[in-house]
Amino acid sequence: MKNLTTLLFFFLILSQKPVFGQNKINNYKYVSVPDRFVFLKSADQYQVNSLTKFLLKKNGFLVLDPSLDYPNDLSANRCLLLDVNVEKIKGFLKTKLEVQFRNCKNEIIFKSEIGVSKLKDYKSAYHEALRAAFESIAELNYRFKAPVLSQPRDT
Repeated sequence: MKNLTTLLFFFLILSQKPVFGQNKINNYKYVSVPDRFVFLKSADQYQVNSLTKFLLKKNGFLVLDPSLDYPNDLSANRCLLLDVNVEKIKGFLKTKLEVQFRNCKNEIIFKSEIGVSKLKDYKSAYHEALRAAFESIAELNYRFKAPVLSQPRDT
């Protein structure tokens, strides 16, 4: 009976993971995608960066172009921006990718589920794995919620 209670408790905790990630990620207004991810040899190789930007926009994120000036609210508060990174996870005969969102303190706010592909062509494999990783991001139903500033009380 004790094992069943423990198992049920862990199931409830694990099922709440998307809710916790959603609350945190909705506090950020902008995302930034680098020109080149570490595991790639050149900028936008296999169009992984372009696909990442496209999928972020499709899921409601406001993606900033690093070559343009930042908006005024972001210039005043750098912590409205999340840096997006795609990590390649080692796998034998599989391509595994994970999308990570980091805040201004370089803390990981959210990690996607690991997207897996068994395709042999690099471009097709990266695209399939990235789209699979974005399924967990789509479940967040991202919508920016401006933080409520507390008003001083009159005493």
